[in-house]
Amino acid sequence: MRRLRLCVLALMALLSLSFVAPPVEAQSEMTWQIKSRYPYKVQIAFYSQDRQGHVWPGSGRAYNLDDSQVHQIKISCLGGERICYGGWVTGNSKEYWGVGNNNAHRCSNCCYTCNGAMTPVINLNN
Repeated sequence: MRRLRLCVLALMALLSLSFVAPPVEAQSEMTWQIKSRYPYKVQIAFYSQDRQGHVWPGSGRAYNLDDSQVHQIKISCLGGERICYGGWVTGNSKEYWGVGNNNAHRCSNCCYTCNGAMTPVINLNN
């Protein structure tokens, strides 16, 4: 009987190890610095590459860049999360930067890791 009890306890301990919850990623933030050098109004959004469908400022929305100043846009994100910017000409998403509108394209240098830091100034040129 004692041996059976020890086996049951060992089995319970083993099962409890297999149900360990995954670690929670810490909430962080990052500041994007964007400057439009395009002669017309531009819109921009930020797309998580790790959380499907997660976009800043929100689904179907975008930040407006109406001048050639450096805009600082702070977002809350998960530490270590990979985020890409997508910019496009207002009213014409065929002209785009980064991943474009709705994360529709691929890019080689438009993604950054959420780590509490600030990006370098990203210039959206003609």
